[in-house]
Amino acid sequence: MRNPGHFFAELKRRNVYKVAVAYAVIGWLSIQAGSILFPTFEAPGWVMKVFVTVLGAGFVIALIIAWAFEMTPQGLKPTGEISPNERLPYWSRRKFAAVMISIAVAAGALYLFQHYRATPDSARRSSADPLPPEGISEKSIAVLPFENLSRDPDNAYFANGIQDEILTRLAKIDDLKVISRTSTLRYKTSPGNLPAIAKELGVAHILEGSVQKTADQVRVTVQLIRAATDAHLWAETYDRKLTDIFAVESDIAENIARALRAKLTPQEQRAVTARPTENPAAYEEYLRGLALWNKLTAAPHELLDMATHFSRAVELDPKFVVAWSLLSVTHSFVYAESERTPERAEEAKKALVQAQRLQPDNGDVYFAEGMYRYRILRAYDDALASFEKARRGSAANRVVAAEFSAYVKRRQGKWEEALRLHEEAIELDPRNSLLLSESAVTYRALRRFPETDALLDRAREVEPENPELLVQKAEAALAQGELEQAGRFLKSVPRDSRQPIFINAWFNYYLATGKPAEAVSLLRQVLETDISPRQAPHFRSRLGVLEAMAGNTALAQAELARARDELLQLRAGGDSSERIGNSLLLVSAFLGDQDAVEREAALLQKEIAGDALIGPILETTIAAARAQLGQTDVALAIIKQLLEKPGEGALTPALLRLDSRWNRLRGDPRFQKLCEGR
Repeated sequence: MRNPGHFFAELKRRNVYKVAVAYAVIGWLSIQAGSILFPTFEAPGWVMKVFVTVLGAGFVIALIIAWAFEMTPQGLKPTGEISPNERLPYWSRRKFAAVMISIAVAAGALYLFQHYRATPDSARRSSADPLPPEGISEKSIAVLPFENLSRDPDNAYFANGIQDEILTRLAKIDDLKVISRTSTLRYKTSPGNLPAIAKELGVAHILEGSVQKTADQVRVTVQLIRAATDAHLWAETYDRKLTDIFAVESDIAENIARALRAKLTPQEQRAVTARPTENPAAYEEYLRGLALWNKLTAAPHELLDMATHFSRAVELDPKFVVAWSLLSVTHSFVYAESERTPERAEEAKKALVQAQRLQPDNGDVYFAEGMYRYRILRAYDDALASFEKARRGSAANRVVAAEFSAYVKRRQGKWEEALRLHEEAIELDPRNSLLLSESAVTYRALRRFPETDALLDRAREVEPENPELLVQKAEAALAQGELEQAGRFLKSVPRDSRQPIFINAWFNYYLATGKPAEAVSLLRQVLETDISPRQAPHFRSRLGVLEAMAGNTALAQAELARARDELLQLRAGGDSSERIGNSLLLVSAFLGDQDAVEREAALLQKEIAGDALIGPILETTIAAARAQLGQTDVALAIIKQLLEKPGEGALTPALLRLDSRWNRLRGDPRFQKLCEGR
C-alpha cells in the first residue's frame, strides 16, 4: 500500500481494531468456559482442539468481514459501494468501554475460579488448618480396616472385602496416593492416634468405616478424616441391598476423590464406577478368596482354599474377569510352591485364557499373565513386560507389579534393580510385612546383613509374632554364627508339618548346635503326621542322611531307598520341581550311587544357569554330594566359588563351620581356610 497512514486510518474508520479486541477477549473467555464444561460432560480431548481451531479461524473471518463490509443506516453493505468521504456509524466509546469492562469482569471471575479449582488445598488453607508433614501429599489417603458389625463373626471376610474394593477403586485414580491395604491391615478400626498413624503411612487423610451384613441387607458407614486436625471432611451411611453394594463402593470412592480435589479422567471415572459382577453369590465367593489372598500366605492348604473360592465365583458368573485372573494367579502359585505338575499348569493357563478372552486389556489380566509367565513358564523377560502392562493398565496394580518385577529381577541376577523395585513397592505400601521381608531376602542373598536385620525389624514392628519373620531372623543369625540369638528367635516358631519352612528352620538349628538326635526326633514326628505325599520324601531323605551320619547303616539304607523311590515316583507323575533333583542328589550320594549323582547334577545345570536366586542352593547340594563321595577337590572348588556368589541362603564361613554335611572336609587345610571369618 502506497500510503500506510491511510491504511491504518481506514482500519480505524471501519472498526477493525475494535472487532479484533472484542473477538480476542470473547474468544479467550469461550476457551476458559470450554475447559470447564468439556471435562464436566466427559468430552474427548480432541473436542477442545477442534473448538480452539474454529475460534482461530473465526478470528480471521471476523477481520475480513469488518474490512469488507460496513454497517449503514440502510443495513450491511460492501465497503466498495460506500464513498470514502461518507461518515459511517461508529461504536460509542462509552458503550465499547462498558462492554469491554463487563467482559473483563466475567473473564477475571472465570480465571479466579479456574485458579481456585486448580490450586492445591495447601495454598488455600488457613493458619488454623495445619499443613501435613513435609513430603506428604494433600491428595493422599489410607483406608483403615472396616469394623465387622455383623452378628456372625464369620462375616469378617465381607467387611475386609468392602474395604479392599473401595481401596482398589481409589487406587485407580492417578491423582491420588493410596496406601495399599496390607499396610493398614494391622491397625484397629477407629484408633485414637490418627496423626501418628497417618505419619507412619505417609498420608494426609484417613478413611474409617464399618460394615453390617444381615441376609441380603448391608449397612456401610464411612467417614473421611483429615489426620492432622481430626476434622471430619465427609461422612455417610448407606443402607442397601447386597445387589447394590457396587454402587455404594463407587459412590464412596467418588465422594473421597471430590473431597480431596482429585482429578479423574473419563477412563478413571469408568473404572471407579465399574461393576465386576452382577451376581451377589459370585461376589461373596470372590471376597472369601480375596481374604485369603490378603493374608500374604503361601501355605499350600490355604492356596488350595483360595482356588476353591475363585473357582466357585467363576462358576456362578463366567464373565467375572477379576475372579478368573486371581484363579489363574492362585494356580500359578500352587504350581510353583507345592505341585509342579502339567495338570496344575494347565488349570492356570485355562483361567488366564478365559480372562484374556473377556477383557484382554484389563490390568488384573496382565498381572495374571505375568504370574503365569514367571511362576510356570519362567519366561522372565516376558513376565516383566506383562507386569509393566499391569502397572500402566491400572494404578491399583502398581504395588504388586513392582513387587513381582523385583522377584523376577533377582532370579535374573539383577540385584540392584531388584532392590530399587523393592523400594518402589514399599513406598506405596510401607507397612506391608511381606514386602519388607522379601526385600530382606534380597539383602540376605547379597550378604548385606545390617540391611537384612533392619528390614526384618521393620516388618516385626507390624507383625511382632509372625513366625515366618522369626524364621528369617533365625536364619540370618545362623549365617553369621550367632547360635544363641537364632535359638531365641525360634522359640516362638511352631513345629507345624504343614509349614515346611518352620520344620527346615528347626532342623538346621539342631544341626548347627550339634543336636542331631533332636533333628531325627523332629523328622520322625513330622513323618508320622498327615503330611502331604509331595513333602514326605524330602523330609525322609534328610532323615536317611542323619541316620547315615550317626552310623545307623541299616536304618539309613531303608529310609534313603524309600525316599529315592518316592521322589522318582513324584517325578514320573509329572512333578518337574528342582527340589526333587536337589533331594535325590544327597540320597544318591549317601547310597553311594555315583552315576545317579552325576545324572542329577547334570539335570540341575539348567536350573542353576537360569535362576540366580535358587541356583546357589542347588550348587551347595552338589558340593555336599561330591564331598560325601570323596571328590574333595571338586567340592572345595564349588564351595570357594559359592562364598562369593549371591543367592538365597548364600553360603558363609559361619555356615561352613556349622553344617554337618561338610564333616568329611574338615581335616583339609583348604577347607579350614575357607571357614575363616564370619
